Amino acid sequence: MKKRIIYLGILLICLANACKEESLSLYDDKLSKNSIYFPLAEKASSIDISFGYSRSNVKDSLIKIVVRAIGAPTNFDRPYDFSIADSSTLKANEHYKILEQNRVIAAGKVSDTIRMQVLRKEDLRRDSLFLYLDLKPNANFTNNYLNKDITVGGKVLHQYYTRMRVKVDDIAGPPPFWVSPYGSYTEGYLGKFSVLKLQLLITRFNLNVNEVIQPTWFTSNANYTRMGPWSDNLKAYLKAMSEAGTPVYEADNKTLMTMGPNAK
Repeated sequence: MKKRIIYLGILLICLANACKEESLSLYDDKLSKNSIYFPLAEKASSIDISFGYSRSNVKDSLIKIVVRAIGAPTNFDRPYDFSIADSSTLKANEHYKILEQNRVIAAGKVSDTIRMQVLRKEDLRRDSLFLYLDLKPNANFTNNYLNKDITVGGKVLHQYYTRMRVKVDDIAGPPPFWVSPYGSYTEGYLGKFSVLKLQLLITRFNLNVNEVIQPTWFTSNANYTRMGPWSDNLKAYLKAMSEAGTPVYEADNKTLMTMGPNAK
């Protein structure tokens, strides 16, 4: 009886070790080729960049897009592939530059970062332009972690983890101090709203954009009293630029920028 118990114990140990070895051998990062995806896509499928409220001397913006592999790091570099969809309206070297061309998840790492410089171009004032990035399977990675179904407004949509959209424009609506109920007062000094005029205002007076676009900014700390000095200063600036042969135009490059009737 004692011998049977010993034999049974040895048999159980052997079976446990065999199962352990089998379970370990079922997953091999190199053989199984990990899936690759954009972590940001788990929360949002788009990166939106707007120069609309940026200072007029801002010429570009740097965006960083993380790419991650599922699974453990390896002891060798793993190049990965991505493509730019033909449907993209942002043009390489005109609207954006990808700063590093070699895309590799390095040994000991599970992620890499695509760094992209977005250039502020005049056509972004007229409409939003888009860039579509797609991660592609290769010898190192699959894209099995492709999408999941989500319900939005009662409709089932595919949320893709291997696709990312970048939206860029130079468009901004008027801040609250330039619309009703303060709009007529502001227009009396600054004139009709335009994005370029707002950007000039922000740049010339070093304004904190996050403050001036708040709904309560106009009445807080008597900020409305700034309209007079601002409009006087800008009117003098616009006159000086015209006299120097470098007049300031609106986005159509035809209409001269002007202040309101109350500007001195």
